Amino acid sequence: MWLVGPLDPVVRHNMYVDVRAACTHSVMATIITFLPIVLRRSGASTEQVAYYFAITTLGLLTTNVSMWLMRRFGMKPVILICWLVGRGSFLLTAFAFNATSLLAIFTLFWLLETWPSPAYVQTIQIIYPIEQRGRILAAVRVGLVALSLGLTPLAGWILDHWGYRVLLPFAGISGIGSSLIFYSLMRKIPNTMTESTSHVISPMQILKSDSRMRFYLAGLFLFGLGALMAAPLFPIIQADRLNLSYSVIGLLGFVQSLFWFLGYLFGGRMLDRMGGIRTLQIVFALNAIVILPYIWASQGWMLLPSFIAAGLVTAGADLAVLYTISHLAGPELTPDYVALNSTISGLRGLLGPFIGSVLVSIGWNYGAVFALSAFLTLAGAVVLYRVANANNPSAV
Repeated sequence: MWLVGPLDPVVRHNMYVDVRAACTHSVMATIITFLPIVLRRSGASTEQVAYYFAITTLGLLTTNVSMWLMRRFGMKPVILICWLVGRGSFLLTAFAFNATSLLAIFTLFWLLETWPSPAYVQTIQIIYPIEQRGRILAAVRVGLVALSLGLTPLAGWILDHWGYRVLLPFAGISGIGSSLIFYSLMRKIPNTMTESTSHVISPMQILKSDSRMRFYLAGLFLFGLGALMAAPLFPIIQADRLNLSYSVIGLLGFVQSLFWFLGYLFGGRMLDRMGGIRTLQIVFALNAIVILPYIWASQGWMLLPSFIAAGLVTAGADLAVLYTISHLAGPELTPDYVALNSTISGLRGLLGPFIGSVLVSIGWNYGAVFALSAFLTLAGAVVLYRVANANNPSAV
C-alpha cells in the first residue's frame, strides 16, 4: 500500500488483519453516529441527551478498574469479555421501545467499550514500529471509513423506513465480528499487563515528573470540555430547529465520512512528519469550525462546514492522541499513561455535556453556549504550545 511504503512481512500481516477488523467494525462505527438523533426522536429530553454524551466517557473515567482487572485476571480474557459483552449489548436494541431503555443499553456499551484502551494502545506499540506507526494506523482506518462512506446514507434510509430496532442490532453483529478478528492479533503478544507490574507508576507521580504530560492533559481537557458542552445540543438543533430527516442527516454524515476518509488518507504521513502535538493543535483549532455553524444555521446545508470539519477532527484526534500518548509514555509506562489520559478524558466527558445543558436551563441561548465551547477548544490549542517547550520536546 502506497500509504505505508515497504513493511516487514510480519508487520504487513498484522496490518492486514487490523484492516479486516476495522472494515468489519465500520458498520458499528457508522451506526453509532446516529445514536444522539435516534434518542432525541425517541423522546429523550435535553438532560437525557446530555447523559448520553456523558456516558460515552464513563469507561474512560473508570479505566483504573479495567487496569486492576487485567493485572489480576490477565489482559486478554478481560479485553475479550469487555468487547463481546459491550458490543453484543446492541443486539438488545431490537427489544428497546423508548429512550430510557436505549440509554440503559448504551450505558453498558460505553462502559465496556473503552475499558480495553490501555491494552489496545500497548498492542499497537508492539505490533507496529514507531517510525511507521502513524502511517499504518491511518491506513487501517482508511479501510473503516471507506466503507462508512456508503453505509452512512444507507443507515439513514433504513432509520427513516424501518426504524432503529432493525438497524441497531447490526452494530452488535459488526462489533462482535471485529473483536474476534482483532483478538487473533492480541493472542500472539505477551500478557504485558501482568508482566509490567514492576513498572506501575501512580498518576500523581506522572504529573509531578513529566511536565509535558501536565500541559498535554490541560490542553486535552479544555478541548474536550468545549466539544462536549456543545455536542448534546447538536441533535436538538438538527431535530427541533431544522427538522432534519434521518436521510438528510445520513447525507451530511456521508460528507463527514468523506473528510474523515481524507483525514486518515493524508493524516498519517502528516503525523509522522509534524508529530502528535502539532497535529493536535490543528485538530483543536478545526473543532471550532465544527461548533460555530450551529449558531446561525437555519437550513440543513448550512451545517456542511461543521460536518466537513467534524470528519477531519475525528480522524486527526484519533491518530494524534494515540500517537502522542505512546510517545510520551515509552513502552514500559504506556498502560499507566493511557489510564491517566482516560481518567482526565472521562472527567471532562462527565462534566462537559451537563455544563452545556445547565447553561441552557438557566437562560443561556444556544449561540452563547456554542461561542463559549469554541473558545475553550481554541484555548486547548494554545495550551499545547507549552508541551513543545517542556522537557524532552523531541518525544512528541
